Amino acid sequence: MYKFNLLSVIAALLILSGGNAYAEDWKVGEKWIYKHEGPRPYADPSAMVKDDRTVEVTAIKGEGAEKRYLLKNMWGSEDSNPSTSYIDSKNMLHKIDIEYMFTLLITPPIPVFWLLKPGEEKTLRTNMEFAGFSIPIEYIAKRMKDETITVPAGKFENCQHVQIISSLQNENGQIIKNKEEYWYHPHVRNLVKGVIITNYHGDNSYTSTNLLKSHLKKD
Repeated sequence: MYKFNLLSVIAALLILSGGNAYAEDWKVGEKWIYKHEGPRPYADPSAMVKDDRTVEVTAIKGEGAEKRYLLKNMWGSEDSNPSTSYIDSKNMLHKIDIEYMFTLLITPPIPVFWLLKPGEEKTLRTNMEFAGFSIPIEYIAKRMKDETITVPAGKFENCQHVQIISSLQNENGQIIKNKEEYWYHPHVRNLVKGVIITNYHGDNSYTSTNLLKSHLKKD
């Protein structure tokens, strides 16, 4: 089991739940595989990821406003704490189950695909509830200039580039910040590239990168 910074993990999982987009089109069995570079985000810097990161639609539950798409996220073949995100058809994240650890409830839910115009910035505040605790987190998301990105899966033009910075206080009252940048493409229906900076501008800051290798789309 990895050694996690618990508060960072809480903030991180909400922006790492897949980098998801276009939930209303997902099918069970749809899967994205990413080449991972660097340590596992939001864990001890020595925690390296073995093999690829995978994100897969494992189930679709409920109907109407209660409909949820379940996405399982695994950081490598030896991930002992994979997480499953519960996302509605409007791409809002409501809950995350972390195997063998706890369940996070997000109130209000937050977007996993930020609908922003180029240059637009949005601030969102939410609360994470788990094991009787409630922790406020602030997210600042900004749409950057669209870019053409080349990854192992190929070349993707006009990717939507979104930057997200999360902030929360630890038990000592210190502000913890994490930064993630996503590049989305509609043909992928998810992220093409992700760059994560754990403990942004803090001690022991480090960078992790995900690059799309393949996308299995179910009909």
